[in-house]
Amino acid sequence: MAGKINKKALEKAIFTNRAVKKMVRNIVQKEVEKEKILFRADFESHPVTQELDGGETASNNSGTLGGYGNLFSFLGFNNGANPTAPVKTLIQKIALDRNVQSSSNTFKFKVNIPSKEDFAAVSRMPWEGGRSWLLDIERGISGLGAYLYGRFKSSRSGTGIQSKYNYANRRFQNVKYFSEMYSKFLRRLGAK
Repeated sequence: MAGKINKKALEKAIFTNRAVKKMVRNIVQKEVEKEKILFRADFESHPVTQELDGGETASNNSGTLGGYGNLFSFLGFNNGANPTAPVKTLIQKIALDRNVQSSSNTFKFKVNIPSKEDFAAVSRMPWEGGRSWLLDIERGISGLGAYLYGRFKSSRSGTGIQSKYNYANRRFQNVKYFSEMYSKFLRRLGAK
């Protein structure tokens, strides 16, 4: 004996069922966590991040300074500072919202992702009010010709100072950095 199934009633029962919503949310939560781990790994493995994490005596492995000095002292961070920590903390705050909405036979999730402006706000250059080293690595930073690398008592970092004069004809080499990995993360999540 064949029976009829009320498809709309069945769909409504599935998409409004708390246990189903919880199960689907757990699946999505695992995916968000996986992508967040990949995002942080991309950030931590980038030569710019590694150079900044290396502090005042790091090598210029990012190539931004043409092999002269390092980003940590060029950007003027204080000895012992950890400029990448606030960025890593913000990445860790990416989280799936607790609410799961269902409509038109689909589940909708909201992932709380800091904006690029949020990341810029936690990555201010110590000597330049408002500018973000995180984003300016890609755009370029002036003053490399006046940057002197060595041991200096008057240096914030201990290894770099800025002269009043340009001593060398050096130019900062922009590199692809945060914007690219941030966009890649959003694409992988399917964020809109």
